[in-house]
Amino acid sequence: MKLAVVADELTALGWRLIGAQVYVPGPDTARSCFREARGSADVVLMTAEHARAIPAMELNAALLASKPLVLVIADLRHRHEPPQIEEEVRRALGIPA
Repeated sequence: MKLAVVADELTALGWRLIGAQVYVPGPDTARSCFREARGSADVVLMTAEHARAIPAMELNAALLASKPLVLVIADLRHRHEPPQIEEEVRRALGIPA
């Protein structure tokens, strides 16, 4: 299984140590890094900060696609948190809160 991570330098460092392919986008390259990661990996993790640079339709389609698995994660310093979706998932599954 190939893992790719689109993240800031500090967050990417830890993932690089376990063998992930890491992408550290510049100010205007998050979208191209994301697309490259999706084309080359089985699982793509992207920090919330960089996910904001992806158009909503493109990001939502990627999150819903079966391959590769795409997840939005917090950065190592927790400066940018991913959206909390637990309530939406529970509602969709009919599970009480």
